[in-house]
Amino acid sequence: MAHQNRGSQSFLRNIAKDKTANTIAISAASLVPLMAMVGGGVDASRYYMADARMQAACDAGALAARRSMDDDDFSSEHRQIGENFFDQNYADGIFGTEDLSRSYTSTSDGEVNGTATGTLPTSIMGAFGYEEFDLDVTCTADINISNTDIMFVLDVTGSMNRRPDGTSCSGGCGSSSRLQGLRDAVLTFYDTVDTATSSGAQVRYGVVPYAANVNVGKAIMRQNASFMATEADYQSREPDITFGPWEPTGYLYERTGDGDNYNYNRQINNQTYHGSFDACVAHYNAYQISDIFVSSSESGWTQVSASGGNPRTVEYNGSVTYEERRGAGGTYYGGSGLCDVDFDIYRYQADSTITVTEEREEIFTWNYTQVTHSLTDLYTGFNASSTNALSLNVDLPLGSNGSDRSISWTGCVEESATQNVAGFDPVPNDAFDLDINLTPSNNQERWKPVLPGAVFLREDSSGNFTRNDILSNDNFDRIQDTGDWTCPAEAITLDDVSRGDLSAYLNALRGNGFTYHDIGMIWGARLLSPNGIYSASNTTAPNGDSISRHIVFMTDGTLDVEPDWYTPYGVEWWDRRVTDDTDMNFNEVENMQWSRHSERFQAACRAARQENISVWVVAFGTSLTQNLIDCATPGRAFSASDSAELDEQFRNIAQQIAALRLTQ
Repeated sequence: MAHQNRGSQSFLRNIAKDKTANTIAISAASLVPLMAMVGGGVDASRYYMADARMQAACDAGALAARRSMDDDDFSSEHRQIGENFFDQNYADGIFGTEDLSRSYTSTSDGEVNGTATGTLPTSIMGAFGYEEFDLDVTCTADINISNTDIMFVLDVTGSMNRRPDGTSCSGGCGSSSRLQGLRDAVLTFYDTVDTATSSGAQVRYGVVPYAANVNVGKAIMRQNASFMATEADYQSREPDITFGPWEPTGYLYERTGDGDNYNYNRQINNQTYHGSFDACVAHYNAYQISDIFVSSSESGWTQVSASGGNPRTVEYNGSVTYEERRGAGGTYYGGSGLCDVDFDIYRYQADSTITVTEEREEIFTWNYTQVTHSLTDLYTGFNASSTNALSLNVDLPLGSNGSDRSISWTGCVEESATQNVAGFDPVPNDAFDLDINLTPSNNQERWKPVLPGAVFLREDSSGNFTRNDILSNDNFDRIQDTGDWTCPAEAITLDDVSRGDLSAYLNALRGNGFTYHDIGMIWGARLLSPNGIYSASNTTAPNGDSISRHIVFMTDGTLDVEPDWYTPYGVEWWDRRVTDDTDMNFNEVENMQWSRHSERFQAACRAARQENISVWVVAFGTSLTQNLIDCATPGRAFSASDSAELDEQFRNIAQQIAALRLTQ
């Protein structure tokens, strides 16, 4: 044991004297600050994660609460929505958080403010006297819109007069119609954007009502009247007049040469009741006349001139036999009112001018065919400053027997030249109608007025539409009279529109006609584009900031076309500007129209999106077809089964356009 004690003492003594043994003491002493450093990093990391997560949850709640508000009024329901979103993103007890609290309030101008607090117990730093961290975040959300151009492209076809479920009403559906639902939804949209508009920002609205046509004539003329064609081809009619032979109605002979070949003819005794001797003498003197026509041979005449229409005057040179009456023995008054007068008759030939008036029968017929009409006089009465609906007139030879008839133009236009091909991706260079940035410089590119009073349907002897020219005395139906066309209300170009003016405009809209989506989208994009004929007013805003551009396209039906309707592409059965110019029956033309107008619609939608225009599509009371989905900017196609849902969809679109954002 002693040995052992002496050994143990010796071991400890040796350790105490051994300098290398200091490492153990140093290591032990280092454990304390090392634990503090690592523990601090772990707890700090937990704090930063908890704080960031709490901030994100606060932001989410504020955004959700603000989006749920229709206006600036904040209710307990909106507060609950904010709190629910917070709770979904920051569950009670996450990261070990204690005493969690969150609250949302709103300012008078609709700004939502949120706060969230809590404590986060430490995991390691508690050993050093740091037992918890305080968590405290704030957030603010508002809807705020900057420079924005919004173009409503609205279906105003006949089906818009029905209820949202598609049923019709006797005498009209009035306040329960799709059209009324649309009016209300547009105003809801307006109100939503208006409450979110930044001070100093420019927000402009435009509207393109469309059916089988669009009414943009005044918008074009105000921009530049030279964009409208001064002549155009129409499926019309022109006078076709044939004439019978010329028939003389009068002759006038005027001697120009000396008479020759005098020939005594006979003596005549003229007894006439005159009543007095002086009257008898006057009669005798008056009866002595030269150059009385007797005869002439027309075969020997030489024509000199002809003038006039029908009737006309023709002059000839020729030899004429004349008669001269000379007194032969004086005058005798036999009393009782009787005159005895003797005359000698002489005949002679002389060179003369023969003037003949002639008429011929006119046989009038109409030739029903494509006719080029001059339109120069149509635009002379245009008043760019007028606020009235466009109403211009031109006289064309379409009245009775080719007389002038006044033809009116109310603003709808025929499109510029296009290509009747099957594919439009890419769009052919000379399909000018699909160029939303077109600036016309020639007649192919210019727009033409829709003139239903100048367009005629034509039928064969069996009553079937025919593409052949027809020569007829019959007056075939005018488009003006058949009702196979419709011209909606004038489009509104982009402007700072008041709510009252917009409401009055919407109330004046009426539903009529078929559904041509492509022409609505073409002109919606054309009026909105920063690079077309409206570039001067569309490129920049007064404050110099960028402009956000949106088309809100609403329809209550699928594409609906008719070969015998007058549209921006003429009357398709005859013009074939969209379909092939081949021998097809009526139904075949209609089927080809449908597919090609669908393709044109997609081409117009692509053209809009390529100009960085957001395209929003809403199908109202109808299915959201793939054709409509493909038109919209991805994720921006919606449907609404009734007016309340339409109102909600328009509010939803307006809120997204209005740029809901965090302001802190």
